[in-house]
Amino acid sequence: MENARKAWFIMQKDLRCEKRYLVWTVVYAVYMAVMIGMAVRGQMEAPEYVSPVTDGMFLLLIPMLGFYFSRRSFKYLSEDSYTQMLAYFRALPISDHVIISYRLLQMFIAFSINGIVFFGIMFWTAEPMRSGMSLAGYAAFALTWIGYGLAISGPYMYFELANHGKAYFRSTLILFGGAIAATVVIKICGGNMLLYSIEAGARWKLLSPLMWGMLAAAAASLTVFTRLTRLKLRSRDLV
Repeated sequence: MENARKAWFIMQKDLRCEKRYLVWTVVYAVYMAVMIGMAVRGQMEAPEYVSPVTDGMFLLLIPMLGFYFSRRSFKYLSEDSYTQMLAYFRALPISDHVIISYRLLQMFIAFSINGIVFFGIMFWTAEPMRSGMSLAGYAAFALTWIGYGLAISGPYMYFELANHGKAYFRSTLILFGGAIAATVVIKICGGNMLLYSIEAGARWKLLSPLMWGMLAAAAASLTVFTRLTRLKLRSRDLV
């Protein structure tokens, strides 16, 4: 509980200092919602044409909802800002448990705000989805993809805190490559993750096995990568 309190104190300081960046985070979420919503609408209006584009957009971009813009996020490559942050925290000193709690808190707040903005606007942009799904069904669809985003955020957290800026950049490229490869495999198999998740939400609503499976995967991923990140922080050289 004490770790969570300290993490929230650091988080409040971030929110006060990064107000301008937070506005642009919301603007970006709105932009993504409109653009992806239009793509989803096109896919649902012509489901006979299975397009890998919407799958790729969701697999690549949904994990980005777990981030918000900040000076640190823009400077991680040129200034290795995450390593500088860790060195500053270690000098205070702030424990690794607090650092992990702080990063998880960042993630959950970002997903809460960006998720509401993104899926809320997309619900109105993708008209066939709005007319063909109940609110409970759409909530199941949104939670399915948020679960996916949280599951991928586990590795992102590890790479962010366990590596210097350039290594973190290379690691994100690997994750992007994995998402693209998954899109290609799904296309070759004749599937469409987007339409399948919509159908599962519409049919099962909040009892959707796909939704609960994704949320379970998210819990497992965050548990595993939280432990791995904590172990790495104990021995990481910040020089």
